[in-house]
Amino acid sequence: MATTQRAPSTTLPPYLPFKTFQSAVQNLRAHGLPGEKLDKTTWNTRSSVDQASILGALKFLGLVDETERVQPVLKNLVDAPENSEQEKAVLIPLLRSAYLKAFELNLKTATPGQLENAIESLGVTGATRDRAARFFLKAANHCGVELSARLTAGMRSKSESTTAGIDESDVGASAATPRTRRRRRSNMSEQPEHDEEPSGQAVKMIRLNTGELTLSGTFNPFELDTEERKLVYDIIDLMKQHEEKSKPGN
Repeated sequence: MATTQRAPSTTLPPYLPFKTFQSAVQNLRAHGLPGEKLDKTTWNTRSSVDQASILGALKFLGLVDETERVQPVLKNLVDAPENSEQEKAVLIPLLRSAYLKAFELNLKTATPGQLENAIESLGVTGATRDRAARFFLKAANHCGVELSARLTAGMRSKSESTTAGIDESDVGASAATPRTRRRRRSNMSEQPEHDEEPSGQAVKMIRLNTGELTLSGTFNPFELDTEERKLVYDIIDLMKQHEEKSKPGN
């Protein structure tokens, strides 16, 4: 069946968990579409990172336009019952259009490396590419697209997947050996997708002579670039140093 092509999106492919995307759509089913345009506060119980990621996913798939204006296809998706054939019938043409290069592959026999290259052509690399590929695999599998055993080798259901997080402060990116990094890259499809939030919340409070200072943040440490990482951890280090100096006897 021919795939209808649309104008290329300027938005990167989604790299949030597919479960988060499904939850966002279910929220719209439960509460309705708020007019003709969405904004981040449509999902006001989500972190700001997730809100932006959800809007980005909707844009990339053509469910809203570049100005967050609701498209008719989003109304069709919201009207479709959750996990129904009607829902899948709405999603599959969107996937075929948005991931044209991926569908140009023979997904019944494709390798993880071939899919990585197809996803990378959409403007993402490294860990972000791997997460974007997992979103695609989960979405395609949900819609009944036949995928090779190579691509689905590590996909696990929610009941099987772990929700344990990894703190970058405990395991730094530089701590991985070249062999480990190669293994992570080659096993892109074998990494279980966490159904929990991709971002983390952190709060640090220190006492001052005249009151208190509280620092809070909501972000994914694995998505910070070098400059942002240095900024965040420099602030944390300064707060810890002040805390140590303020202890009795110092």
